[in-house]
This record gives sequence, C-alpha cells and structure tokens, in this order.
Amino acid sequence: MDIEDMEKTTDTNVIIKKSTFNKLIISIVAIAIISAFFGGYVLGNIMPFSTNMLESQKQNSESKIPTIIKQEPTIAKTSPTSEIPVYAKYMGAPSATINIIEFGDFQCPFCKRLFDQTEPEIKKEYVDTGKAKFSFIGISITGPDSLPLAASSWCANEQEKYYQYHNFIYVNQGSENSGWGTYEKIKILAKNIPDLDMEQFNICLDSKKYEPRVTELTQLSTNIGVTGTPTTFIGNSEKGYTKITGAQPYEVFQNTLDKYIQ
Repeated sequence: MDIEDMEKTTDTNVIIKKSTFNKLIISIVAIAIISAFFGGYVLGNIMPFSTNMLESQKQNSESKIPTIIKQEPTIAKTSPTSEIPVYAKYMGAPSATINIIEFGDFQCPFCKRLFDQTEPEIKKEYVDTGKAKFSFIGISITGPDSLPLAASSWCANEQEKYYQYHNFIYVNQGSENSGWGTYEKIKILAKNIPDLDMEQFNICLDSKKYEPRVTELTQLSTNIGVTGTPTTFIGNSEKGYTKITGAQPYEVFQNTLDKYIQ
C-alpha cells in the first residue's frame, strides 16, 4: 500500500496509491512484535484471499476466520510494502500533509475504545485544525459479523455517509460474534442514521457487492504488517510512516503526530 500523498476524488474518496514504504522490513517488525502486543486484536492464522489484485494469492481459494489472541501494544517505525491502490474516504482538509490511517474491525472492542477515548481528541487537535487527514479502513478479522459490517460501510459511502455509518456502528456496537452485525440487523440499525436512503442502502446490502473489497483490504492489511486491530499508520510518503498498534492513549498519538508536523 502506498500511503503516499492522498488524492481526493470527486466523490471524496481518497486513493492511497503506490507504496513508497520500505520493502519487506514490515514482515520482520511484525514477527518481532507479535509477542508484545496488547490492547487490540491480533490477526493470527489467516488464509490468503483470492482477488484479481493479488495474483500471488490466487491459488489459495479458501479462507477462514483468523485466530484471535491478546498481546502487548507496540509502536514501530514501519514501511508497508503493498502496491495495491486502496479507496478510503478521509476526514480533514485536503491541504493537510500528514495522514492518519486506521485499520479497524467494526466488532473489535479495542477499536471502540480508541473511537471513544482517543479519536475525539485527535480529531479536535489535528483533523479539525487542518494539520492531518484521518482515514478509517474496515477489515474483517474478529468473526462472521465483521465482513457484513465492513462491507456495509461502503454502501453508506455511496451516499456520502461513510463516517456517519462508522460513528453510528461504533456507538451502537454489540457483543462480538453475537449476530448483531448480520445484513438484516444492519438494515434495522441503519434506519437511525439521519438522511440515509434506506431503499438504496438495502439494495446495496442485498447485493453484497463490497464483500470482495473488504477481503481485499483485509489481505492488504496483512501484507503491510497489520497483525491486529486497531492498527494506525501516521506519516506521509516523504517522511515515512510510524505504526501504532492497539488502543493507545491520546498522548501516544500526540507525540507521534507532533514529530511529523514540526
């Protein structure tokens, strides 16, 4: 993934283009830190996804729900390696030069903790002030409900309500793997998102057309060293990126962001 300077498209999507991250060092970093990660979910034994953007994975057609373990949080200077383009709506000023890119699972309780306790301060101090852009990329690692929840975010994005959906789902997060995130349950939940055209939204959900995008993004996340959720990359193509894993407190993000902004 290159989280190079992001380009804003006409529908306010961001194209995260070709990676300038350092080659395969992330694999080494991921192995080194896996025994010291806590405050997030770890992606364990994940089978490669078959997508036409991941030629090397095409012979592996089966996938399974990954093993989830708890480990210590870590912060590491990193360089993801994928060259796959990713489309993600962002919050913030187009002129902001620093990117904050979170990979999260809508079922992950640690992601909710980050959303509740840390992201409001990040938004207030860095996004709303034009210093940084924030992007959320939903992936599927926690269980069966994770895929519909993430795929549905792109249906909301069709109506320019990506972050309205994102916020609403985290505020109303249910117990993991309890069935609260099926497509039918999402239809009921989403009725409370203001000005969401439910007929259009439900047609999109029924088509399941964004499931391949979510599996593609999930594979991408493993390629660039995401071993659990939440995982956040901060930086840009010029200065490189720092990876923060787990639901770290605001001060950790503040210290990292200030190093890039100075």
